Amino acid sequence: MATFVVGIDIGGTNTKIGIVNRDGKIITQDRLLTNKHEDVEEFLNELHEKLAPMIEKAGGTKNCAGIGIGAPNGNYYSGTIEYAANLKWRGIIPFAKMVNEKFGVPVKLTNDANAAAMGEMKYG
Repeated sequence: MATFVVGIDIGGTNTKIGIVNRDGKIITQDRLLTNKHEDVEEFLNELHEKLAPMIEKAGGTKNCAGIGIGAPNGNYYSGTIEYAANLKWRGIIPFAKMVNEKFGVPVKLTNDANAAAMGEMKYG
């Protein structure tokens, strides 16, 4: 049974990453600069570089239920980031698919405002 999940909050300046247990308690967290990367692939490489060791330390991908992402202009139904005005990446980015391919775990992406509202509703 999975013992933790990963949360990613993509902002125009910073991206916050964290791992939480089944009770919603933060196990570990970090951040990286979003606006440092002109190319989404470069951003994904740095994200993987920071997050992969955190996942391994928490128990590895076999114990990870998945990754949840809040992103500006995130489309829950397609897993894409679409024309986000505050990000340097342009167009429609199949971000959930890209993260899934990078980490090998289920990925869900939604609009960052919706993700914040759901978190507030659940955990206050």
